[in-house]
Parts: sequence; C-alpha cells; structure tokens
Amino acid sequence: MKSIASVTQRLSLAFCTILLVVGSLFVSVNPASAETYTVKMGTNKGLIFEPKVVNVKPGDVVKWEVGALPPHNVVFDVSKIPGGSKDLADKLSHKGLESAGKSFEVTIPADAPAGEYSYFCLPHRGAGMVGKVVVAG
Repeated sequence: MKSIASVTQRLSLAFCTILLVVGSLFVSVNPASAETYTVKMGTNKGLIFEPKVVNVKPGDVVKWEVGALPPHNVVFDVSKIPGGSKDLADKLSHKGLESAGKSFEVTIPADAPAGEYSYFCLPHRGAGMVGKVVVAG
C-alpha cells in the first residue's frame, strides 16, 4: 500500500509541476493590446495636425483633440486611402465641426488595408491642414 501511495504522490507532484509550468507561460505572454494615439487639431504653430503622420495597427485608436483656431473636423479623402472605399472613408471621418476642448476617437478597423490614409480639416483644407494615418500590414 505504501508503494501505491508513493507512486500516486509522485504522479500528483509531477502533474502539478506541469500545470504550474504551462500556466506560467500564459501569465508571462503579454497579449497584444490596442494603442491610443492623440492628434492635436490646431496648435500655437497654426492650422496643422500635430503630429502630421500617425503610424498605427488595425485595432488601434486615433484620438483627435481640438486645440487652437477651431472649429475643426477630420475628413478622409476617399481617393487617398487604400482600396478607395467610400464606406471606409466615411467610417473613419468625423465630419461634424468641433469647438475648442472637444475631442473624438476613431478605431482603425481590424480589416483595414495596410497603407497611407490621407485626411484633412474641411474648413482649413485650403490653408494646408492635412494629415495622414499609416496603417501597418
């Protein structure tokens, strides 16, 4: 009887050790998490987006904050996004005019094609207020 108990105890110890090792792998793996990138619309430098270019991955969030010289908005140019999808351009755009202190966020869709997405501020496009979101592949 002692030998059966001893074997059972050793098997239990081995099983627990294996579970501990496998479980620690799951704890130490850092899951991919979405990043949030902030773009200021209008600054003390003028009618610009700062930063002008943001590098993101699908699932990331871009937050636009109204700074100086409002109102501002973000309109993605359908002719300057990968695939030229009007639906995607509309989904990414925030066409409402926002006043100082306001902000809005856009999540880059998981199925967004990789490439450069150009956008502009409708009231200030003529002044050169343009920006770009670069989606990694």
